[in-house]
Amino acid sequence: MSRWTTLVCLILISSTTPAWAQFGGPTRVEVETVIRKEVAPTIELVGTLRPHLRSIVAADVDGLVVEMPFDYGATVRKGDPVCILRDVTRRLAVDQARAAAAAIEGELQARQADVRKTAFELERISRLAKLDRSSDKERVDAEADHAAAEARVRQSRAQLDEALALLAVAEDNLARTRIPAPFDGAITSKMTEVGQWVMTGVATVEIVDLNTVRARVMVPESAVAFCTPGEPAMIRVDALGRSFEGAISRVIPEADPQANTFPTDIDIPNPLGVLKAGMFVRAMAPAAPKAMRLLVPKDAVLRRGPSSIAYVVRGSDEKGYTADIAPVNVVAEVMQYLAVESPALKDGDRVVVRGNEGMHGPGPIVIVSGEKKARPTVARDHPRDGEAAGVPAEASAEASASDGRR
Repeated sequence: MSRWTTLVCLILISSTTPAWAQFGGPTRVEVETVIRKEVAPTIELVGTLRPHLRSIVAADVDGLVVEMPFDYGATVRKGDPVCILRDVTRRLAVDQARAAAAAIEGELQARQADVRKTAFELERISRLAKLDRSSDKERVDAEADHAAAEARVRQSRAQLDEALALLAVAEDNLARTRIPAPFDGAITSKMTEVGQWVMTGVATVEIVDLNTVRARVMVPESAVAFCTPGEPAMIRVDALGRSFEGAISRVIPEADPQANTFPTDIDIPNPLGVLKAGMFVRAMAPAAPKAMRLLVPKDAVLRRGPSSIAYVVRGSDEKGYTADIAPVNVVAEVMQYLAVESPALKDGDRVVVRGNEGMHGPGPIVIVSGEKKARPTVARDHPRDGEAAGVPAEASAEASASDGRR
């Protein structure tokens, strides 16, 4: 018998051996329950991530750049100075305006004292006039002096208001030498450097806000009616190997005239900053009306070559449990679940979510933790351990066993 004939025989024999027998007994697994919920089928779209906000920060006043506190990629908080201009002259202007205001305030106080003095004199003359001990001229002169003193107080108050306004302008010009970040974000570009002279309106840095990122995708007209603001949507970033939950924020109501697709934005929270502007994403957007569908946890679905399967639990505590293969067709991704179609599954069935990586066919199982609530996980778009790309795990395991026996 040739070497290749022997190998084929060994593979055939191993393929008829139950999976549990090959590995020495029932597989220990964790399970979760299949649920039914109203969800919409989704369509996969491609796009790129954009910042939620982008700002090119300009100078408010002319000046010489003396400090650029942050470099490329640095994170900043709203109000942090991103560019500092020379402020010596403006500080002196503030001191000058403050001194002028103080001088006018002192003059105002002196004139207020004159008002009190003339008011006292007017009252004295008025009492004497009632006793016929003062002339009309003395009374008229006292009234005129008091009115003039009050007018001078009003004049000083107006001058003080003007001086305080000039002081506020000087202080504002001084504050403008420290150009602040308009929002929390990261610096992506610098347009000036220490030693350069900037004019009013000249760009200094560019800041992007990535606390929330926006995925821009192009939705075909057949699906745009189902993409409404607030509708949940999932994105997958291949570079990170992860999926993220988001929501449709807006649909631009004008189609691309060439592709006849509508620009649609999906906002995704990004508190840890793992998502970057410009990343390529695959988005799952609603593509049809909602319908009742079976939902299974993402960890329950395994890729087997071009197909997907799940292991459904059969049996009872008395007779023991087995895991049967249930072919599934994934029609949507809903948060931590996948919406599937399968004739072998129904609402209330239990599927294996842990321990299924090592299963290579139907066989007995031991449920080690009972039914568990769904956990936030990500879909496995890459082969599990023991699978070659595009090759079912059964063939991979059998080939390995044959190699070990050769």
